[in-house]
Amino acid sequence: MLHGHGDDGYQYKQAIAANFSSNVWFGGKSENLKQHLFKNWDKIHSYPEASAESLVNALANDLSINSNQIIATNGATEAFYLIAQCFSQSRSSIVIPTFSEYEDACKVNKHELFFINWTELNRNTIFEEGLIWICNPNNPNGNILNLEEMEEMLKLNPKSIFVIDEAYIDFTDEVVSCIDLLDKYQNLILVKSLTKNFSIPGLRLGYLISNKALVQNIQFYKAPWTVNSLAIEAGKFLLANKMDFLPPVNYYKSTTKKLIGNLKKIPGLQIHPSKTSFFLVELEKSTAFELKKHLISNFGILIRDAANFRGLNSSFFRLATQTDEKNQLLIDALIQWSKLNS
Repeated sequence: MLHGHGDDGYQYKQAIAANFSSNVWFGGKSENLKQHLFKNWDKIHSYPEASAESLVNALANDLSINSNQIIATNGATEAFYLIAQCFSQSRSSIVIPTFSEYEDACKVNKHELFFINWTELNRNTIFEEGLIWICNPNNPNGNILNLEEMEEMLKLNPKSIFVIDEAYIDFTDEVVSCIDLLDKYQNLILVKSLTKNFSIPGLRLGYLISNKALVQNIQFYKAPWTVNSLAIEAGKFLLANKMDFLPPVNYYKSTTKKLIGNLKKIPGLQIHPSKTSFFLVELEKSTAFELKKHLISNFGILIRDAANFRGLNSSFFRLATQTDEKNQLLIDALIQWSKLNS
């Protein structure tokens, strides 16, 4: 899906006063990172490392795993397409609603597709053989599976390969990474992002980790130089200084709780529970498309129309918590909108 994702502000002529459509950490902009990239600017005049080797080594050191268990990618999305290509024409089961690129990557690579809703998923779920795609925490609804639930599914489905997208793992303290399960289970691939938590989506940086054999199989399909020189340098800098950049979960939780509390007071909105700083809202009247158009035209506020998530409909939109000031802009705008639609 080239279009239809969040953060599509570039398509609008008016200035964006507040962007609730992107679930990237809003406080991650860094002057120190900018200066570090300026210092390394001359590296763009040479080809980058073919497989981002220095970044892979830095990741391996940070995660305390072997470098042959990691592939650095051009955002997490490249990892999804590499995995789907490696298992071309396989069976894939996708837990929905979720990020559309799992489905798109599978379609391109001629997978037989099946879908299971999050409401039907539990630790005892039995899947057919093939790939199982799960976003944990999940985009767009903020659902989670804990480590015990994940391990039980891995045990029950030894002939299935689980692709777990942990792009939003740093946006909650109610779930931990499955990385410690990699040595116990050979049917696990983790995909991680450095763009959401470190607020660098424009640099496109992610990675996948698994056992050596699976990584070697997937690596066969990877083109050289997909991670550019500045992205490599940014990744190494962020890993070396990560505690200065990661989103403060307690602050995010309290701000999100306050925002949701205020939204619940507005007639016509149903707030769906979430374990993260982003969450779904369902409209009792009108459509998310109409609301999005109203908010951007009248207030310069951007939301994520969630109608194109498989399993949702035109009533749903997604919000991601911003600063208190921007949250208040949204609340005031939705109050006015609610009065117009009462």
